[in-house]
Amino acid sequence: MQLNKLSSIIRELGYKKVALAPFALSFILTLLLINKFRTVRIHEVINSRLGHFVTNTELSRLSSLKKNRDSNKKSLDLYCFLHRTSTNHFLEILWRRTLICLTGDWGSIFYLLATRTVPKLVRESDFDNQNGQLYKYPIALEFSPAELSEGKKFLRNLGIQEKDKFVCINVRDSSFLQKSQPLGWSKSKDWSYHDYRDTRIANYVVASEKLAELGYTVFRMGAIVSEPLVSEHQRVFDYATNGMRTEFLDVFLGAHCEFCISTGSGWDEIPGYFRRPRMYVNIIPSLSYQILDRELILYPKILLNSKNNDQLTLKEIIETEVHQIGRTVEYADRGVVIKDMSSEELVEAVTEMATRVEGRFVPTEQQKLMREKLRHELTTNTKVQPSPGYYPVRAEFASCFLSNYPNFID
Repeated sequence: MQLNKLSSIIRELGYKKVALAPFALSFILTLLLINKFRTVRIHEVINSRLGHFVTNTELSRLSSLKKNRDSNKKSLDLYCFLHRTSTNHFLEILWRRTLICLTGDWGSIFYLLATRTVPKLVRESDFDNQNGQLYKYPIALEFSPAELSEGKKFLRNLGIQEKDKFVCINVRDSSFLQKSQPLGWSKSKDWSYHDYRDTRIANYVVASEKLAELGYTVFRMGAIVSEPLVSEHQRVFDYATNGMRTEFLDVFLGAHCEFCISTGSGWDEIPGYFRRPRMYVNIIPSLSYQILDRELILYPKILLNSKNNDQLTLKEIIETEVHQIGRTVEYADRGVVIKDMSSEELVEAVTEMATRVEGRFVPTEQQKLMREKLRHELTTNTKVQPSPGYYPVRAEFASCFLSNYPNFID
């Protein structure tokens, strides 16, 4: 190893961690020998962000599983946690039961040295579900009998029996990233460029109470939030602020809810992983492959032309590449105003989701035609797809959205 490369690694590790480096290098040399007889893969685990911790890790696992099945060979897969502390310790427990995990300082040191010395063995975190791996293989994470008992006891204490149904609502705001991770990915800026994705929890009160009237218990999820959900309904719980929340329940409730309503942030990958139905409301952007290739029901935020306040059509959004915008300021720079769903629209959306999950939803013929036209455009448009049909469109736009905005598909 060149001296300047070694110096760079030492600076990046920090001198307190350097003592572990010789052991990590010895392990890497051992793995190189093993790799001559059995494929070794070193996987990156982004354990500081819940969505990545769930889905990226699972996709990495499934990718190796598929390669092993295709080649009829077994591999040695090591999963390196990049951060000393995981965003959810119970999820870490579940992964450690299933995978060979290198955690704490050891995980980050080993991964860094591996990327510098044996990059051919390293697999970066994956978020591509192009081949539908998430839906082809059984899930790996399992609750123990004691954990299931603990979760059911929590529900019973609230009067929720096993036959009763509950749903989770997850509404993104800026508090979590600002307080838990004050620096962005580059460590030189804050997270305000994501603010266009935020909505106010107050707008979800009526929709939450509607679900409660339909017989569901509602949990508003969250770890760090800007505002409480204020409701007097006995079936609506502001789990994020009322003292109920634990890292175990974050996972248990997501894994066992009847369905999930979310604005698209990290926590909702838990119900996604456990195959719980999901509806994304106020979702933006809504045309990325990470959205379209998931089994989701979508009701996006509305985009307006700032000059005349007209709604942008799908064609206009794609042709002007507004669907690729990823920063708050860029919308204003391009003359686009973002409009959140109204409380009435949210009621329509969650009611449709409930009827879908209950098997009572029947779209109109007009809605069917609009859905197929939309799917064709999203499948064939090369500004959305690298090539026609490259990413299967598994997501579906809510029928009430199509009816409320018929001009969206021009």
